[in-house]
Amino acid sequence: MSQPNKRPTRRSDPEGLLSRTTAFARKSDDRVASHAESAREQEASRPRRQPSGEPGTPDKRGDVRPNAPRKLTRTEFDAMNRWRRHCTAAFSVFLVVGCVMGALLFARPAASAVENRELTRFPAFTWEGFVDGSFLNDVSLWYADTYPIREPLVAANRAVASLYGIDTGTKMIGGNVKSDELPPIDEAADGSNDPSAGQEELEPEERKAVEVPDEAAMAENIQNAVMGGLYVKDGAAYSFYYFLEDSVKAYTAAVNACTDAVKGEAEVFSILVPNNSGVLLDEQTLADMGGTDQGQAIEYFDSLFVPEVHTVDILEPLRSHNDEYLYFRTDHHWTQLGAYYAYLEFCEKAGIEPVPLEDHESMTFDGFLGTYYSELQDPAMAANPDYVQAYIPNGTNDMTYQDAAGNELEGKVITDVSDWNNNSYYSTFIMGDQPLEHIVNDKKDDDSSVLVVKDSYGCAFVPLLVDNFHDVYVIDFRHIDLNIPDFVREHGIRNVVFLNNVTLAGTDGVADKLMSMM
Repeated sequence: MSQPNKRPTRRSDPEGLLSRTTAFARKSDDRVASHAESAREQEASRPRRQPSGEPGTPDKRGDVRPNAPRKLTRTEFDAMNRWRRHCTAAFSVFLVVGCVMGALLFARPAASAVENRELTRFPAFTWEGFVDGSFLNDVSLWYADTYPIREPLVAANRAVASLYGIDTGTKMIGGNVKSDELPPIDEAADGSNDPSAGQEELEPEERKAVEVPDEAAMAENIQNAVMGGLYVKDGAAYSFYYFLEDSVKAYTAAVNACTDAVKGEAEVFSILVPNNSGVLLDEQTLADMGGTDQGQAIEYFDSLFVPEVHTVDILEPLRSHNDEYLYFRTDHHWTQLGAYYAYLEFCEKAGIEPVPLEDHESMTFDGFLGTYYSELQDPAMAANPDYVQAYIPNGTNDMTYQDAAGNELEGKVITDVSDWNNNSYYSTFIMGDQPLEHIVNDKKDDDSSVLVVKDSYGCAFVPLLVDNFHDVYVIDFRHIDLNIPDFVREHGIRNVVFLNNVTLAGTDGVADKLMSMM
């Protein structure tokens, strides 16, 4: 029987394996060394070309020897040093001028003539504001808004912007505001829309707390509302009105709160001044341009007042005189002639005898370019500027007022502003928008008195009241914090007139500020 094939047994031979591995490595090293030696021999046998000549001259192959550094001559060295000194001096002067201008923290303008507005005021310091960072943010805003050379830079920017495009003389600025729909007047008249309902019997401290808006934010809202929709034609700008229901309700609630607080002590009047578009433009143009019908809006305002508020309608009387100089073309205010027609309506409602306009002496300031021109820089406006005619009261032209810093100062009811900037001529009336003012007419030997709670439209209206009252008080509620009913009682005031532009009265934040003073 044959034996099965057996697989050969692998024999362990560690020494043989090691010897074979070593021999293979030696052969590999020999090949590498041989190749390296061959490469060196070929490199050594290759002919070399040496650069010849002086540094910087090419050899036959084109190689160039590097230039040796050349020493500067004495003249070149002095010129280089002079250039360095001049550059250093110029940069140092620039730094010094910038630092000095930046360091003049309080030598800064309070108002902008170019923009025709008050600039940001330095914020009051509080530890709370310092900790949460709001104080430093406000300082930064004040610093940027009042930088000394900001005024010419803004003027230059507007001059350049006026060169863009082709100006046809007729244009629409803004107009993208969405207004609310006017509710039915009957719905408002039943009291269901009266925000003051249920608060009539409450003391001021018991009324719902109102968050007072920031003055800068409120001013920005007002500016945006005034400039929000403009129709510009033939060198004149017309401002449209956009109804906001909540703001209107809040404003009327504030007036109602004051009326309730002084009931039996003073009579309260409301005068809402329409924008120039509602008086001067025809119905077809108003319909084409959009916005809210100002007549209907003022009627809605009036429907929300409590019965004790005497509403003075001035829209139709102004429309009946719209061929006269009632509003400025380059500014959003009315003229004093426009304010006079409102004064006549007030006198009729209050039962007092108006003083004829021709019985006053007047001053005229030509070349007035107001807020519209400051914003638009319209060439047609510059070519046909406005004039301001101001009528001086017969009783007195003296007044006292409190400025924004709380200082008690003396001024004039009508100031000669002929040497002022031509965009400030409207400030001829009662020293402009001051927080608190008082006019005493000693030619009136009675205790007649009136308080006007107003925006800037009231400035042209107030001088007309001087001959009718012994004491005329003026509060610009945007710039002061006090309790109006307490002020009325403290000074024995018999009449309170709320005179405000219809746009401002319906602007966010305005009514909240007014309500905080009730």
